[in-house]
Amino acid sequence: MQSIRIARPVGGTRAPFGAVLLVLALLGAGGTRAFAQDDATPEAGGPAGAVYAMTNSPARNEVVAYARAEDGTLSPMGHVDTGGLGSGSFENSDTALIVASAEGQSSPVDLGGGADFVVAVNGGSDSVSVLRPTDEGLELVETEPSGGERPTSVTVHGGRLYVLNSGGDAPGVGFCFGGNPRVNGFTIDETGGLEPIADSARELSGGAMSGCAQVSFNPTGDVLIVSQIAANTITTFPVNEDGTLGEAVENEPTGNGPFGYAFDADGRLLVTENFQAAPSEGTVASYAIGEDGALEPIGGSVALGESDPCWFVVTPDGEYGFTASFGPLPSLAVEDEALRRGTIQSFRIGDDGTLELLDARAAEVGVGAADLALAGDGRFLYALNSVEGTITGFEVGESGALTLVTSVGGLPSNPFGPLSIGLAARDNG
Repeated sequence: MQSIRIARPVGGTRAPFGAVLLVLALLGAGGTRAFAQDDATPEAGGPAGAVYAMTNSPARNEVVAYARAEDGTLSPMGHVDTGGLGSGSFENSDTALIVASAEGQSSPVDLGGGADFVVAVNGGSDSVSVLRPTDEGLELVETEPSGGERPTSVTVHGGRLYVLNSGGDAPGVGFCFGGNPRVNGFTIDETGGLEPIADSARELSGGAMSGCAQVSFNPTGDVLIVSQIAANTITTFPVNEDGTLGEAVENEPTGNGPFGYAFDADGRLLVTENFQAAPSEGTVASYAIGEDGALEPIGGSVALGESDPCWFVVTPDGEYGFTASFGPLPSLAVEDEALRRGTIQSFRIGDDGTLELLDARAAEVGVGAADLALAGDGRFLYALNSVEGTITGFEVGESGALTLVTSVGGLPSNPFGPLSIGLAARDNG
């Protein structure tokens, strides 16, 4: 399969945390907005859906909306204030922004939910926001304290919402290091209202060296899962009938550095492993989930030959999966500068949950390839480049082949490191 390469201007990759904070402080002081252009009007007849991203600005966090046409192309619709503040630096989370209903989440990790709400975390003001899509755009419903510090990931299932608080707002704290990470639970009703669940908070085993990345329910909602990259563990919690969590189960991965994850058609867990961002060392693995939360490996890890794989999405029919590999850090040496790239991988998912790598470079979107989302019932795949502030869209063809259909800007960009986080999609009708 021939790879797709999109021409990009020369840009940076992840910078030291202090440098990112300095640049962001300068940007935040000026109150820079995400869009420098006027909002575009969707095509006549109305869009087929929408794709959402988040600025994560420390001055004012905003959800940025793009109309999706029937052919997968995107056009800017506008942006709406979440009522909170972003963390002002990149966070290791795909699920900082989700589309969901009270029943469950539907994007970017499909748990069979609806599309009544867009839920966003505000890492700079320690809160969670619920927004409602309307004919006029997004409407803010509620902003609720997250129950901890620096929320980075959120999930919904069966009227319950859990948020991953990465645990620290002090200078130098980021990427779920240096703080006291934990999960906190809420109920969510049909109006989007949130109420904390008593005694739902659970601290993570990795503590200040957790490197926590994602929290999600499994498709049946009876297990809550948290990936901890640096602690090298996949933590699972059985979910009690009252929405609280049982005793944590620590699961050692078959590889190293469990990061983002999704589920196949039978509820098995599919995980990326970034090997602490070592160049060309990324892998993926799959697991069966027991009733008590214990994970059973399905074969071993599958090597990608790419660097820092982050996020995993699965087509609605459960046949294909896609991951995004961010690319080597600027501080990391590579044998060949050609390895310093951000790529998308495609997989075939077997009936038994095994993963077959189809193309390690199904597409290239530049260093900074981060979040992924599927739309149009799996017909289109969208990828966020969090360094360049762009979203690139592909049509998903036979055998998981990707064909470029759209590329748009409108998100913060920064040559010193990534800024924006979160990518989710909603289909109309």
